[in-house]
Amino acid sequence: MLYTILRQLVATVFKVYFRKIYLVGKEKIPSDDPVLISCNHPMAFTEACLLACFLDRPLYFLVRGDVFDSKWDWFLEKTHQIPIYRFRDGFSNMRRNASSFAWAHQALSDGKAILIFSEGNTKLQKKLSPLQKGLARLAFGAFEERNVRDLKIIPIGVNYANGTAFRSDVMIQVGDPVDLGPYLSVFQSDGKAAARRLTEDLYQKMLPLVIHLDRDEDEPLASQLFEALDNQMPDEAWPIVDRDDRRFRREKALADEINRLDTFGIEEARAAYGRQLKEIGDIKSLRRSMKGIILFVLAPIAFLGFFVNLLPFYCAKMMAEKKVRKVEFYTPVRLGLHMVIYIIWMLLMLIVLMYWVGWNALWIVFLLPLAGYVTLIWWEGFCRPVLQTEDFATSHA
Repeated sequence: MLYTILRQLVATVFKVYFRKIYLVGKEKIPSDDPVLISCNHPMAFTEACLLACFLDRPLYFLVRGDVFDSKWDWFLEKTHQIPIYRFRDGFSNMRRNASSFAWAHQALSDGKAILIFSEGNTKLQKKLSPLQKGLARLAFGAFEERNVRDLKIIPIGVNYANGTAFRSDVMIQVGDPVDLGPYLSVFQSDGKAAARRLTEDLYQKMLPLVIHLDRDEDEPLASQLFEALDNQMPDEAWPIVDRDDRRFRREKALADEINRLDTFGIEEARAAYGRQLKEIGDIKSLRRSMKGIILFVLAPIAFLGFFVNLLPFYCAKMMAEKKVRKVEFYTPVRLGLHMVIYIIWMLLMLIVLMYWVGWNALWIVFLLPLAGYVTLIWWEGFCRPVLQTEDFATSHA
């Protein structure tokens, strides 16, 4: 019950925080077979929440055990989280892994879907890091302990346009399932070789699903070029959850081209980006003028939504900027704070309004978040802003 409630609530928050959520290929995930989902991990627990909210199957998660203590065991259970401990967490905690893996093996035997971040750590980057062997160990463990042979491994790539910017976009690509069956004969003769082969093959399956830059120093330029390209060929804000993969294919092709450039080519691309800025500004002005009448009509609602929703929005933003030091945790912490503060804010509004207008306050409080969303649409002019200046990573560098 708690999982279902949180899933709906967090999905609504995501649809406000992100301008668009591109989700391509979710039909590739089997509806009944046992599934291990292998995902990259650029931003703390954001990917887990995104996939839990927008994939059709209920998911279970292997999570770092050190972020919980025993008093939160009930929350772990209700939200499908399986704690896994590392050597640094101490020997006493490591012994708890046996029960966690036993539970995971049984869950796969029962046909459940488990999400694993196969890179083994979280880092906000446009790159797929080498995969750890944890997923392979879990898959072969389910075969050994529960004779799970029909396991499907689903590669997924999550790509953020700007992971720390409000009203940015996220692109989720689901790849073709990898069947565990062909690896079992190798595993029965050489377990280490089977784990290594499965991990290497899985990396090659995930790589086409991730916008991957070979050189870290190319990422600032790539982000600028992605933004320039997207503003020249923008997608409309509707639908919020979109199954079109055109944007991902454009950015993936551009990233592959950047990987092929030498130093001279990189400088040429940087200069070309500078020349495009004025053109992008002209395009933006044209778009907004074409929709000026609609924006004019919505202006009163937009101003109302702005003033009513401003306080909880900026409280969450300022608290996250003050407390968070690692960029990978900024967006998930801000999202969580925004959700909690907004619920409190709405309850306070309800209490105050009920004093003045009675039960009609329920309708007013229901409409206020809608007015806030109109504010966002009005501000953006029904299309992407030209430049996303909000960047937590830059401000905390």
